[in-house]
This record gives sequence, C-alpha cells and structure tokens, in this order.
Amino acid sequence: EQYGDFWARLVQGDFGVSFFQFPARVNDLIAVALPWTLGLLLMSTAISWTVGNIVGGLAGYYTRRRWSRVLDSVAMVVRPLPYYVFAFILLLLFAYVVRWFPITGGASLGAIPTFTWDYIKDVLWHSALPALSLVILGGAINFQVMKLLVQNVNAESYVQYAKLGGVTENRIVGKYIIRNAMLPQITGLALSFGQIFSGAIITEIVFGYPGLGMLLFRAITNGDYNL
Repeated sequence: EQYGDFWARLVQGDFGVSFFQFPARVNDLIAVALPWTLGLLLMSTAISWTVGNIVGGLAGYYTRRRWSRVLDSVAMVVRPLPYYVFAFILLLLFAYVVRWFPITGGASLGAIPTFTWDYIKDVLWHSALPALSLVILGGAINFQVMKLLVQNVNAESYVQYAKLGGVTENRIVGKYIIRNAMLPQITGLALSFGQIFSGAIITEIVFGYPGLGMLLFRAITNGDYNL
C-alpha cells in the first residue's frame, strides 16, 4: 500500500516529505533552491556562450594575429583543468588572499530576501565568484570550438569566391562565416540549457551556494531518499 501511495503521489508531482528535514516537503525545498541555480547558471551560460563565440569567431578568422594566438594558448591551459581545482584556485585567490568576494553562501547571514537594490547587490556579490568560474571554463570551451568551426567555414569555396568577388571583409565575416559557424553552437546552447535544472553540483559545493547542486549533495550524504 505504501508503494502504491508513493507512485500515486509521484505521478501527481508530489515527492513527499524530506527525511532529514522533516516535516519539510521535498517540493518546497526544491522551490527554494531552484531560483538560486537558475539565476547562476542562466547568467553564466549566456555570458560564456556569447563572449566565447564572438571572441572565438574573430580569433578563428584572424588566426595570424598575435592576440588570437595568445587567447588560444590561454584557452588550451584553462580548458583541461579539473573544475574543482580551478574553482578552489579562484576561491583561494579572490576570497582568502585578495578578499574581494565572500567565501561561501548565496547572501549575507541574516539578510532578508526582499526586492530591493541592497539585497540584489548582495546576491550578485555572492554569486560573482561561482559565476566567474563557470564563465571562464565555459568560455574557453566555446572559444576553442567556435575557432575551429570558423577556420573550417573560412576554407569553404563559397567564402573564397566571395573574397575574389570583392565582397567586403566585414560582410564576409558576419554574413558568410560567423552565421554558418553558429548553427552547431546554437544546438549546443539548447542542450546546455537542459542541464541547468540538475544544478552545478561541484560549483555549489565548493562555494557553498544554496542551489539544487548543494541540495542534492546534502540529500545524498544524509540518505534523504525522497529528496
């Protein structure tokens, strides 16, 4: 009977109560944590995708420029770094050594959630370091992928024909190369949005951010099976 009741609730979207935080309901806990994760990942994903594709596209077209080679070298160093190592480096550098950002949390202790500029500024201040880690690593990936795509498109015959036909360089880059190279990147963006709802687990654990990743981690360590 309990098993049947469990499935009946689950079909209706009711996950029951939390074992570790009884009598809080799982749906309520997810509703509290979800806005934190959505705000962090939507912002960082949009920034890293936009900046990475724009800079990567220009670097792929102007491959012989010095700045293009420098950025490519930086991306090659940053991208293979394990995420938890990179996150700890940022945490130690900007939270412990320089102390520009808070060490943990999504807002200051005792802050009351209100739609005021002081509270919004406090939330942005706490989310800046986790977002920076996601933007840098995500931007490095988008940069390298977009650079390779642009280099491949630039070698296509229709691009060479446009150059021989006297089409301006700005039009070739914007209309012929970047636009065609963006197609697989747009597909990748749509897929990455689907992963947002799972939370950035390592990010939220390292920075103590109160999102879905931290909620899932605590549920696993505490054996909170419903959650």
